Order: sequence, then C-alpha cells, then structure tokens
Amino acid sequence: MVSQAQQDRRGDLGWYAERYFELLPLGEHGRLPTAPGVVFTENGQVLRLGQGLWATATGAAATRAVTVADRESGQIATWGMVTEAGQDSILGVWLKVGADDLITSIDTFVVRTNDMSSTFLGGGGLLDAERLARPTPGLLDLVDEAERPDVDELRRAADGYLDGVSGGDAGLIPVADDCLRIENGVQTVLRTDGFLPGREPNPATMMGVAQQVREGVTRHIAAARDRGMYLTDPARGLVMVRFFFDHAGKVRGWAGRSPFTGPNSMPAWEVFKVRGGLIRHIEAIIAWFPYGYRWDAEEQR
Repeated sequence: MVSQAQQDRRGDLGWYAERYFELLPLGEHGRLPTAPGVVFTENGQVLRLGQGLWATATGAAATRAVTVADRESGQIATWGMVTEAGQDSILGVWLKVGADDLITSIDTFVVRTNDMSSTFLGGGGLLDAERLARPTPGLLDLVDEAERPDVDELRRAADGYLDGVSGGDAGLIPVADDCLRIENGVQTVLRTDGFLPGREPNPATMMGVAQQVREGVTRHIAAARDRGMYLTDPARGLVMVRFFFDHAGKVRGWAGRSPFTGPNSMPAWEVFKVRGGLIRHIEAIIAWFPYGYRWDAEEQR
C-alpha cells in the first residue's frame, strides 16, 4: 500500500498527462518532470526522449478522449488527437510516476492513417482522430457504490472480454446488450447505418458485442496475448488493458469471413467501463503491426 503522502502527490496524475500533450507539439521534452534514466518507448521501440513523435508533432487537441488514472500504482493512461505534419493521428500515453513525483517510465502508442489501411480489406482506414479530440461522454462519471466493481471484478471483466472474443465464446463476456465499442474513434457495433465510414455495407456492424462473437464475426482472431498494464479506477468503473490480437489472415483453405489479406498483429489499448457487473462501454485504439510483434521495453534494454 502507498502512504497517504504518496496518494496526495498522485492525486493529480492528470497534470502529468496534460503536461505531456502540452509540451509535445513544442518539442520541449526537457521540461517534463522525468527521473534520471527514464525509459521512453514509441510503438514498442525504446527511443531517446525527444525522438519519434516528439520531433514531428505539430499540434495536440486541448482535451483527451479517454483517461484512466490508477492512483494506487501511480500510473495514468490517456489518449486523444494529435497532428503530425498536418495529418491527424491518435496518441496514447502511459506514464508511471514515482514516489519523488518524477516520471520514471513513458510508453506511447501512435496510430497513424497509414497504420490502418495496408492489410485491411475493402480500402479505407479505421480511424477518426477528430472524434477523440474531446472527452467521451459519461466515461469518467462516478459509479454508484451499489454498482461499483472492485479491482478484481474489473480485471475479470476485461479478461472475460478478451477470452470471449479471441476464443469465440460470447458466454465469457459480461457485456450489456447496449454496450457501444469505439475503436480509433469509430463505432464498430450497434450501427444503425450498417457500414463503417468509407467501407462497403456490413450487417455485422449493426450487431452488439456479444452477438458479433456468437455469429462468428470475430473468428479470425487467433489470440489476445501479452496482456499488461491493467490500470484500474473502481470509483469510475474503469479498467485499461494493453495487449495484442493476432490474425493469421486469409490462409489457404480458410472458409468464412476474414477482414485481413495477410497475417498481422494488432496492438491495442482498450478501456472498459463496468457497472453492475456488466461492461457498459468500450474504447480502444488499435493499429496493424507485423505478425508476432511484441511490445516489451524490458526485452529491448
């Protein structure tokens, strides 16, 4: 358990995240309150702080779409819209703040338009960065104590979703029928129009989360591996997980739907809002990376 003094210092974790987005388009990484030897990664690669998006970002939205602050562990994850050479992108930032109020680890996830179209059948990319330029309505609302999950319940809900989606078993997913899922700013379930922006009509987009699994829409997902982070905020019913979906693509002899022409691994940061034992809302940022890709700074040191 952390001390009360540590909890007080960590009570404003949001300041660190906002400071990151404020300084990013200025390229002023040296003004971040970082500890000596801070570890910085972008899309799983260990870089020197100041490289990567720090050198190319030209703007950042004033507010974030998603934020999960885990005061107990001194961690915060957030994401929203940034611009890079005039092109809208999505930036996810995870920060670990030590007892001395300095950032000890930074993990970033940049989703660019070209990351979202190279292996996706039908053309177009699954990305609406502008929608992530403002907070998601209701996501940070407090959950009534009678319906508030504890940390273990939050983790079970997230794992149940990932196990159910990757294993084709909707019964494992504790999800409400009206649960929305937003991926890269795009609603991918319960769409009344029946298609994703820039794509061919697809009746599966009109289904709910569990129905998509029951109908085999997610059967192309081979695994949900390398799960980590697990930031939790029980008061708001939030849990955030980082993981990879593996897709084998349209292998020889494949019968049925697969949205991918070739094999790939999809890194994902996903947040679940849980209330009364059910997942009520899902927000995710995702991209397409090489098959078998791993996201582990420890392995690269």
